[in-house]
Amino acid sequence: MWIVTVLAHLFSNTGYNTILRHAVFERKIDSFFLAAVLSSGIAAPALVGIFISKINWHLFDAHIVFIYAISILATIFLHVFNAKALEITAAGVFSFLFNFRIGFVTLFGITFLGEEIVPYRIAGGALVFVAGLIIAGKSTTTLPSIFYSILAATMLATVNTTEKYLIDAIGYTTYVFPSALIICGLLWLSVFIKKTPIDKDFLKTHALKALLAFRCVSAYGFTISLGLGALISVTTYISSLNCVTTPLAAVIFLKERDNLVRKAVAGIVALSGVTLIFVTAGL
Repeated sequence: MWIVTVLAHLFSNTGYNTILRHAVFERKIDSFFLAAVLSSGIAAPALVGIFISKINWHLFDAHIVFIYAISILATIFLHVFNAKALEITAAGVFSFLFNFRIGFVTLFGITFLGEEIVPYRIAGGALVFVAGLIIAGKSTTTLPSIFYSILAATMLATVNTTEKYLIDAIGYTTYVFPSALIICGLLWLSVFIKKTPIDKDFLKTHALKALLAFRCVSAYGFTISLGLGALISVTTYISSLNCVTTPLAAVIFLKERDNLVRKAVAGIVALSGVTLIFVTAGL
């Protein structure tokens, strides 16, 4: 069952990144404001869920609170670094750099979650990374682009690892719903404290509606997969396919016809990688 939710995450993440890249580039939206707005798409279902589901508050001992705090802080920085990186980095280059999270998550999963070292699964993840390298090609970038993209990758690996740990330790709803509301609240608080300019026109756009929908499905699709028992390494490897699916989506929907051969080769390499991942996951 988890494969359905992780594929929903992949599809939505592809749409999210494609639209976000254009929205940020065209409007020069402040990264904190954008992060706060997008976090609202995740917080909205949580606001309902926290009242209709059982939240086991008694499970929050000092250790859990510490891990919970790390997860929340990493998520906030992820929103900011991700938006900033997309603002100054070409989409193909960002997807490649962002996929350094494959290595981080593999290391974190083995070190902190006790996941097995499965050579074929790691090889599958490596092929997905290579597909991202093929997509990036000879694209050039700047040090700030590399810096923010790698930071975003590190933050996401941290978030994913702590999410898996907390979901297993205290349950899905006890982790996901309170954290979504806390993160949203803190981001909006930072917007008002910093007196960040609010783009009211952007709030009325159809692009924002699509971004919120994609962000919501992407976030919950991933965490539900973890709640259903998926390994953090496997879900991350599949999620990382967005480095290929995003450029391919641009070919189909945005009529970007450049480097078609390279994109086709990257797609074949990525498909080979995900096949190895599925086989070792017992699918």
